Amino acid sequence: MKILQINKFLYPRGGAETHLFDLAELLKSHGQDVGVFSTQSEKNITTPFNRYFIPYTEMHNQKNWLSKAKTFFNLLYSRTAAKKMEELLKDFHPDVAHLHNIYHHISPSILPVLKKHHIPVIMTLHDYKLISPNYRLFDRGQICECVKGGKFYNCIKHKCVFNEFIPSLGATIEMYVHHWLKIYENNVNLYIAPSQFLKDKMVEFGQDPKKIIVLPNFINLPSSPTPPPLGNYLLYTGRLVEEKGLITLLNAAKLMPEVEHNALFNKITLEQINNVKLLGYKTGDGWQRELDNARAYVLPSIWYENYPISLLEASVRGKITFASRVGGLPEMIKDGTDGVLFEMSNAEELANKVKSLWNDETKLKQMGEMAKKRVQEQNNPEKYYQKIMEIYNKVIKK
Repeated sequence: MKILQINKFLYPRGGAETHLFDLAELLKSHGQDVGVFSTQSEKNITTPFNRYFIPYTEMHNQKNWLSKAKTFFNLLYSRTAAKKMEELLKDFHPDVAHLHNIYHHISPSILPVLKKHHIPVIMTLHDYKLISPNYRLFDRGQICECVKGGKFYNCIKHKCVFNEFIPSLGATIEMYVHHWLKIYENNVNLYIAPSQFLKDKMVEFGQDPKKIIVLPNFINLPSSPTPPPLGNYLLYTGRLVEEKGLITLLNAAKLMPEVEHNALFNKITLEQINNVKLLGYKTGDGWQRELDNARAYVLPSIWYENYPISLLEASVRGKITFASRVGGLPEMIKDGTDGVLFEMSNAEELANKVKSLWNDETKLKQMGEMAKKRVQEQNNPEKYYQKIMEIYNKVIKK
């Protein structure tokens, strides 16, 4: 089968890209023919398809109104993306197209092209962009659902995008145009939601439940069956942004000075939180080494997390995760058995739960083994391959 994977970035950037690369390799390992479509970047992984990629446009650094206007119209409909997709389809002839994040940089202009060539389309949902101009459903420190019921204009009113008027206006116009045209509804055959929570939220905002299937992300299993020994620090990895709940983690750190934490930002110095370290950007072996040497992992998010790969990566190495009870995270942890959940933004509860387990290595190892077993059973790549191929064949037959 020829499968076209489409994403606006083709280099290690976040969870969507991690999933994309792992999925492409999984499909190739089973003999499938995988093509890719993306934007141009020096960071890109080199592929035979690079000549079809469209120029990358930085959305926030346009110097004059002409370039800003051009960028805005590309956000709505990129003629370049549509043209390049035509060229790719003439050469590759995919049986199915699998979309990930295409918003802004590619735009849905490629969807009518795919439909014209009778290519079925599925789309993995990595965020909430299909139902809100603010793709995180998070604004100024709290979850924001002000656009529910199609009230997209509230995004302008509250400046939900970067707390700025122009970006909020642009994202809202984009939302109305794509909503009125039903560009996604008419051209995407099936959506994949990695979490039940995401599907439920999409349906709550008006999406058709029959077009959304829940398929949790998978994780490649480590070659070594023996989990690494427990270290002496609690590890957070990810972007240093507000919605990740880092202030909650720092406040919890002050309540448990005996526990070392690797992460975070200026508050560390200002409030003399001496048990926190910033490690900088880590990838590959460096990131795995930090995770292997940790005692436990922490995800203190205060937004609707979907189904983060990082939690799977911790679990498959036998590390338990302390996670906020929000979004899709409760689906990934059986509280008290293979991980620990705490009330979102509750630093005191987080600190107390960490301290209650910190010195109990036997319990930590037992829970870590359960976490590893859960992931091996529920997020197995071979099981994922069988299910994704069933989905591909389903949309092709229709």
